[in-house]
Amino acid sequence: MTRRAAANAETRRRIVDAAIALHAEKGILGTSWPDIAKRADVALGTVYRHFPGLDQLVPACTSENALRVRPPGVGILAGLTRPEDRIGRFVQELFAFYGRSAPWTPRAGIDRQQLPILDTILSRREAGLRALVEETLGPFRRRRHALDAALALTDFGVWRSLTRSGLSTADAARLVTELLMTWLDRRLATR
Repeated sequence: MTRRAAANAETRRRIVDAAIALHAEKGILGTSWPDIAKRADVALGTVYRHFPGLDQLVPACTSENALRVRPPGVGILAGLTRPEDRIGRFVQELFAFYGRSAPWTPRAGIDRQQLPILDTILSRREAGLRALVEETLGPFRRRRHALDAALALTDFGVWRSLTRSGLSTADAARLVTELLMTWLDRRLATR
Protein backbone atom coordinates (compact mmCIF):
# COMPACT_ATOMS: atom_id res chain seq x y z
CA MET A 1 0.00 0.00 0.00
CA THR A 2 1.36 3.41 -0.92
CA ARG A 3 1.81 6.10 1.68
CA ARG A 4 -1.07 8.05 0.18
CA ALA A 5 -3.38 5.02 0.17
CA ALA A 6 -2.47 4.30 3.80
CA ALA A 7 -3.22 7.90 4.79
CA ASN A 8 -6.52 7.73 2.91
CA ALA A 9 -7.47 4.48 4.68
CA GLU A 10 -6.53 6.00 8.07
CA THR A 11 -8.69 9.06 7.38
CA ARG A 12 -11.60 6.86 6.36
CA ARG A 13 -11.17 4.81 9.56
CA ARG A 14 -11.20 7.98 11.69
CA ILE A 15 -14.38 9.17 9.98
CA VAL A 16 -16.11 5.81 10.51
CA ASP A 17 -14.95 5.68 14.15
CA ALA A 18 -16.28 9.18 14.74
CA ALA A 19 -19.59 8.39 13.06
CA ILE A 20 -20.05 5.16 15.05
CA ALA A 21 -19.45 7.01 18.33
CA LEU A 22 -21.79 9.83 17.37
CA HIS A 23 -24.49 7.42 16.22
CA ALA A 24 -24.44 5.86 19.69
CA GLU A 25 -24.83 9.29 21.26
CA LYS A 26 -27.23 11.01 18.86
CA GLY A 27 -28.53 8.40 16.46
CA ILE A 28 -27.78 8.38 12.76
CA LEU A 29 -30.31 11.05 11.89
CA GLY A 30 -29.18 13.23 14.78
CA THR A 31 -25.57 13.20 13.59
CA SER A 32 -24.47 15.80 11.07
CA TRP A 33 -21.50 15.72 8.72
CA PRO A 34 -19.99 18.71 10.61
CA ASP A 35 -20.30 16.68 13.85
CA ILE A 36 -18.43 13.82 12.21
CA ALA A 37 -15.75 16.10 10.76
CA LYS A 38 -15.13 17.71 14.14
CA ARG A 39 -14.96 14.38 15.99
CA ALA A 40 -12.69 12.84 13.32
CA ASP A 41 -10.56 16.00 13.24
CA VAL A 42 -10.84 16.32 9.47
CA ALA A 43 -12.23 18.96 7.13
CA LEU A 44 -15.92 18.78 6.29
CA GLY A 45 -15.09 18.26 2.61
CA THR A 46 -13.02 15.21 3.57
CA VAL A 47 -16.06 13.58 5.16
CA TYR A 48 -18.13 14.25 2.04
CA ARG A 49 -15.36 12.96 -0.22
CA HIS A 50 -15.30 9.63 1.61
CA PHE A 51 -19.05 9.44 2.27
CA PRO A 52 -21.23 11.57 -0.01
CA GLY A 53 -24.40 10.44 1.77
CA LEU A 54 -25.96 8.10 4.28
CA ASP A 55 -26.21 5.33 1.68
CA GLN A 56 -22.40 5.10 1.80
CA LEU A 57 -21.83 5.97 5.47
CA VAL A 58 -24.40 3.67 7.09
CA PRO A 59 -23.13 0.41 5.51
CA ALA A 60 -19.53 1.34 6.37
CA CYS A 61 -20.45 2.03 9.98
CA THR A 62 -22.70 -1.01 10.45
CA SER A 63 -20.08 -3.33 8.91
CA GLU A 64 -17.31 -1.98 11.13
CA ASN A 65 -19.49 -2.00 14.22
CA ALA A 66 -20.53 -5.61 13.58
CA LEU A 67 -16.85 -6.57 13.66
CA ARG A 68 -16.55 -4.84 17.02
CA VAL A 69 -19.68 -6.08 18.76
CA ARG A 70 -19.62 -9.57 17.19
CA PRO A 71 -23.21 -10.76 16.70
CA PRO A 72 -23.64 -14.48 17.40
CA GLY A 73 -23.56 -16.91 14.50
CA VAL A 74 -24.34 -20.58 14.05
CA GLY A 75 -20.80 -21.45 15.22
CA ILE A 76 -21.89 -20.86 18.82
CA LEU A 77 -23.79 -24.15 18.67
CA ALA A 78 -20.79 -26.28 17.67
CA GLY A 79 -20.61 -29.52 19.63
CA LEU A 80 -23.91 -28.97 21.43
CA THR A 81 -26.60 -31.57 20.88
CA ARG A 82 -28.93 -31.28 23.88
CA PRO A 83 -31.71 -28.72 23.34
CA GLU A 84 -31.21 -27.09 26.73
CA ASP A 85 -27.49 -26.65 26.03
CA ARG A 86 -28.13 -25.20 22.58
CA ILE A 87 -30.82 -22.83 23.81
CA GLY A 88 -28.76 -21.84 26.85
CA ARG A 89 -25.71 -21.03 24.73
CA PHE A 90 -27.78 -19.13 22.19
CA VAL A 91 -29.49 -16.96 24.82
CA GLN A 92 -26.21 -16.36 26.65
CA GLU A 93 -24.40 -15.30 23.46
CA LEU A 94 -27.30 -13.19 22.19
CA PHE A 95 -27.70 -11.35 25.49
CA ALA A 96 -23.95 -10.74 25.68
CA PHE A 97 -24.18 -9.28 22.17
CA TYR A 98 -27.05 -7.04 23.30
CA GLY A 99 -24.82 -5.76 26.08
CA ARG A 100 -22.13 -4.88 23.56
CA SER A 101 -24.54 -3.31 21.08
CA ALA A 102 -26.81 -1.52 23.57
CA PRO A 103 -25.69 2.03 22.71
CA TRP A 104 -26.78 1.65 19.06
CA THR A 105 -29.74 -0.71 19.06
CA PRO A 106 -32.55 1.54 20.36
CA ARG A 107 -31.52 4.48 18.16
CA ALA A 108 -31.18 2.27 15.09
CA GLY A 109 -34.69 0.97 15.68
CA ILE A 110 -36.00 4.54 15.51
CA ASP A 111 -33.82 5.73 12.63
CA ARG A 112 -34.65 2.76 10.43
CA GLN A 113 -38.14 4.17 9.85
CA GLN A 114 -36.64 7.02 7.84
CA LEU A 115 -33.52 5.38 6.42
CA PRO A 116 -34.20 2.67 3.83
CA ILE A 117 -30.52 1.60 3.79
CA LEU A 118 -30.56 1.03 7.55
CA ASP A 119 -33.89 -0.78 7.36
CA THR A 120 -32.45 -3.09 4.70
CA ILE A 121 -29.36 -3.85 6.81
CA LEU A 122 -31.38 -4.44 9.99
CA SER A 123 -33.92 -6.60 8.10
CA ARG A 124 -31.05 -8.81 6.90
CA ARG A 125 -29.73 -9.09 10.44
CA GLU A 126 -33.19 -9.98 11.75
CA ALA A 127 -33.50 -12.69 9.11
CA GLY A 128 -30.11 -14.03 10.21
CA LEU A 129 -31.25 -14.04 13.84
CA ARG A 130 -34.44 -15.86 12.89
CA ALA A 131 -32.40 -18.50 11.05
CA LEU A 132 -30.11 -18.85 14.07
CA VAL A 133 -33.12 -19.31 16.36
CA GLU A 134 -34.51 -21.97 14.01
CA GLU A 135 -31.15 -23.76 14.05
CA THR A 136 -30.94 -23.46 17.83
CA LEU A 137 -34.41 -24.89 18.39
CA GLY A 138 -33.76 -27.87 16.12
CA PRO A 139 -36.79 -30.18 16.25
CA PHE A 140 -38.57 -27.81 18.67
CA ARG A 141 -38.96 -25.28 15.86
CA ARG A 142 -41.75 -27.43 14.41
CA ARG A 143 -43.84 -26.90 17.52
CA ARG A 144 -46.58 -24.37 17.13
CA HIS A 145 -45.43 -20.91 18.21
CA ALA A 146 -42.00 -22.15 19.37
CA LEU A 147 -40.10 -19.89 16.99
CA ASP A 148 -42.25 -16.87 17.81
CA ALA A 149 -41.93 -17.50 21.55
CA ALA A 150 -38.15 -17.88 21.31
CA LEU A 151 -37.83 -14.68 19.28
CA ALA A 152 -40.06 -12.76 21.69
CA LEU A 153 -38.30 -13.99 24.84
CA THR A 154 -34.87 -13.20 23.41
CA ASP A 155 -35.75 -9.75 22.09
CA PHE A 156 -33.47 -6.82 22.89
CA GLY A 157 -36.27 -5.20 24.91
CA VAL A 158 -36.51 -8.25 27.18
CA TRP A 159 -32.76 -8.18 27.83
CA ARG A 160 -32.85 -4.45 28.50
CA SER A 161 -35.82 -4.74 30.86
CA LEU A 162 -34.25 -7.58 32.84
CA THR A 163 -30.86 -5.91 33.15
CA ARG A 164 -32.41 -2.58 34.08
CA SER A 165 -34.30 -4.36 36.85
CA GLY A 166 -30.98 -5.43 38.35
CA LEU A 167 -30.20 -8.80 36.78
CA SER A 168 -26.79 -9.32 35.25
CA THR A 169 -26.69 -10.29 31.60
CA ALA A 170 -25.72 -13.83 32.62
CA ASP A 171 -28.60 -14.07 35.12
CA ALA A 172 -31.04 -12.68 32.56
CA ALA A 173 -29.86 -15.30 30.05
CA ARG A 174 -30.32 -18.11 32.60
CA LEU A 175 -33.82 -16.89 33.46
CA VAL A 176 -34.93 -16.65 29.83
CA THR A 177 -33.40 -20.03 29.04
CA GLU A 178 -35.31 -21.58 31.94
CA LEU A 179 -38.56 -19.90 30.88
CA LEU A 180 -38.15 -21.01 27.29
CA MET A 181 -37.19 -24.59 28.19
CA THR A 182 -40.09 -24.87 30.66
CA TRP A 183 -42.51 -23.62 28.03
CA LEU A 184 -41.11 -25.98 25.36
CA ASP A 185 -41.18 -28.96 27.75
CA ARG A 186 -44.80 -28.24 28.62
CA ARG A 187 -45.67 -28.03 24.95
CA LEU A 188 -44.12 -31.46 24.44
CA ALA A 189 -45.94 -32.94 27.43
CA THR A 190 -49.33 -31.79 26.17
CA ARG A 191 -48.88 -33.39 22.76
